[in-house]
Amino acid sequence: MKLVEFKYKKADGSVSDRAVLELVTPSVHLEGIDVSQMPVEDYAEFVVDFAQLKNAQHSATMQLLADYDLKTNYRRFLPAQMSDIKIEHI
Repeated sequence: MKLVEFKYKKADGSVSDRAVLELVTPSVHLEGIDVSQMPVEDYAEFVVDFAQLKNAQHSATMQLLADYDLKTNYRRFLPAQMSDIKIEHI
């Protein structure tokens, strides 16, 4: 897991100290699992299995966030407005 600590300057000029467990890295790329060469029958089965896995993970994640009262703490930060960045792998 990657913990990123930084100062964030908002559009209104206010500055806050932040500590974020990074879920998505800023990128200009589309990232995903390439299923272009997969046979249609396998693809249909994979999509169902993958959806069930993602749904189970989402449910478990939402429960964990609720347990720690973090359900409304998902944020997006513009890298250009970040300074004094410290990264720690935990």
